Amino acid sequence: MSREAADGPTITVTENGPYMLEGAAEVRDAKAATVSEAGKVFLCRCGRSSNKPFCDGTHKKVGFEGTETADTGPIAERRDDYEAAEVTIHDDRSVCAHAGECTDRTPSVWRLNTEPWINPTGAPTEEIKSTIRHCPSGALTYSEPGSGEPAEEPMSQAVKASVDGPYHVRGGIPVISAGGEGYEVRNRQTLCRCGGSSNKPFCDGTHWKGFKDPQGDA
Repeated sequence: MSREAADGPTITVTENGPYMLEGAAEVRDAKAATVSEAGKVFLCRCGRSSNKPFCDGTHKKVGFEGTETADTGPIAERRDDYEAAEVTIHDDRSVCAHAGECTDRTPSVWRLNTEPWINPTGAPTEEIKSTIRHCPSGALTYSEPGSGEPAEEPMSQAVKASVDGPYHVRGGIPVISAGGEGYEVRNRQTLCRCGGSSNKPFCDGTHWKGFKDPQGDA
């Protein structure tokens, strides 16, 4: 997918530099303040900017290495499916940001240190669906019986910097690699902003090792 072909806002990963967001999409900082709503902005990707969420050029000073390693292939080829009579849970581990929403909210379904780790009958169906909707990365989705297509609730197109964590990208904003190849569009995504992910441009949970924003907040 090229930027020219996209209808609406796009995020382009620049080579060893920031994310370029073009088009009308709300941008919120880590304190939930709206800092931009339209136009072209550059969002910090190295994790070192003094003007987060915006880039201030620090990536050049620190020699940021931002080579992308994430899979650009179809999600359906990567995900595992856990089927029950009332719901099928889809799990794409390759984009998990390790936010812990699933294991914290419904540990009877998402079971640490157990195989298979997902039990699609471990809680009431509506509780399972609610938990999945709280997955920020979109690694977890679900489909209704008889439908192979994941169900997603409508979301406005926005980029929100999470506290001490990744950008939460909402509303199916296309993400385009530095080489011009589009990643499969998803309603919910998490983009690395600490600079340390091994699955760039997506978050892999590395921010848990000490990334801070807002700086100095408790």
